Amino acid sequence: MNVQNTIALLEMFRGKNVAAVRTPSGVIFMGAANLSPEEKKRLLSIPQMELEAALRWQQ
Repeated sequence: MNVQNTIALLEMFRGKNVAAVRTPSGVIFMGAANLSPEEKKRLLSIPQMELEAALRWQQ
């Protein structure tokens, strides 16, 4: 997965009230209870480095 795909996924999940939050221990997701098990699995499979890069691009 590349950064553009990660950004697209984050935008899609933002519509379901899920936010990616940068913490000292890495990126975590707030509101993941709003997702189906399939969506959670997909979201959690994204590597931390790609999530960090996607959040930097969105700033």
